Amino acid sequence: MLCLVHLPARAEVYRLQTGDVLEVSVAGWPELLRRVAVQLDGSLPLPLAGRVAAAGATLAEVESRIQTAIASRPLRTYLADGRELLRFVDREQISVSIAEYRPVSITGNVARPGEQPFRPGMTVRHVMAAAGGFTLLRPEVGTHGEAAQLRGEYGTVWVTLAAEMARVWRMKAELGDEVEFDRSSLPPTPVADRVLEQLLTREAEYRSNRAADHEREKSYLSSAAAEAERQIESLTAQQAREEEGVEADTSELQRTTQLLARGMVTQSRVTDARRVLLFSSTRALQTSAQLVSVRRQRGELLREFERADDRRRIRLLAELQEAVPKVATARARLESIEERLRLLGVAVPTSEPGELTITLVRAGVGGAALVRADWETELQPGDIVDLGRGGGAPPLAGILAGARPVPAADSPTPEASASRPDSPRRPASGLAESERARLAVGRPQ
Repeated sequence: MLCLVHLPARAEVYRLQTGDVLEVSVAGWPELLRRVAVQLDGSLPLPLAGRVAAAGATLAEVESRIQTAIASRPLRTYLADGRELLRFVDREQISVSIAEYRPVSITGNVARPGEQPFRPGMTVRHVMAAAGGFTLLRPEVGTHGEAAQLRGEYGTVWVTLAAEMARVWRMKAELGDEVEFDRSSLPPTPVADRVLEQLLTREAEYRSNRAADHEREKSYLSSAAAEAERQIESLTAQQAREEEGVEADTSELQRTTQLLARGMVTQSRVTDARRVLLFSSTRALQTSAQLVSVRRQRGELLREFERADDRRRIRLLAELQEAVPKVATARARLESIEERLRLLGVAVPTSEPGELTITLVRAGVGGAALVRADWETELQPGDIVDLGRGGGAPPLAGILAGARPVPAADSPTPEASASRPDSPRRPASGLAESERARLAVGRPQ
């Protein structure tokens, strides 16, 4: 079982380079706290220790050197009464840590090329996110500001045109014109294909929801009309019973009146018969009025049911009439932007600009080394990240004539890639002065 345990790989030891900032502190002496950067000659200037060699050394080695230099010297301090006192510190009181690493740089097809602060564990994905994401134009392309703005506007207008065309397609389908969406009528997409798929999916869902809502409305009207029909049947039967009751009460009143004339009943008996007749007549009138109201309500429901389809069609035709000019307007704007891009000599953006390439330029003992990377490649302080797309302008790594390519799997460790203060740096031959200056960003001189 012990043989099956996977032991983690040994962590690589980082070696300091020019540009790294160290923090030196002495326990019990807050006034001795210092932040010092490794200088161009690879040394670390400290007031109490002099110039300590740091470039190419590990943090533990530099800490040991500083401990040796400071612990061997007496430190002068003053008491509250002004007396001078010489004290010595132990090695354990002195600690050194890395306060700031050399920044990493990113260039190529990114929105904001330049330096980014390095953090341990930083990957290409992190620095890419900090640079604002991809742009289809490299910063070194001429008139890139106007061209980048036009490309962005082209993508925005294209999405607007696609959304309006998808809307027209959905409304025509609702009107009964069951046709497939004509993708060939759209210009080549400058965005991912999933954007159009999402637009069509949303319109299809909207169409389905509206159709379901329309059917629910018709179903409600139909059920309400059926309920009104049942009420009419019930009220009709009740009205017949009420009319029979009125006739019976009328006959009873006539009979009682005749008996009163003969002196066979009292006047109170006749009065009661009249009250019963009045009550039954009132109930009959109420039933008749309710029957008329329900019949009118049923007629309105049936009329609404018949007009539901017509109202829906009229509404769709009005929306379609509004959407068609918007499609024409968006298409005209797209053609105008496309013409302006051609005048600038810039190709119209497409969703497939080429294969993504990520290349690291990493300082080594013999000079710059090229490292093929991916999104999860961990960076080292001072790395230059170049991102590009195949078929576009040549990436930074492609013009490093003096660089030696290194596969991503065999990328140099922090120890092997660290440059020593006395080791000469091999220049990249064939580089323009501006390119050399850009390569120098974030690397030790």
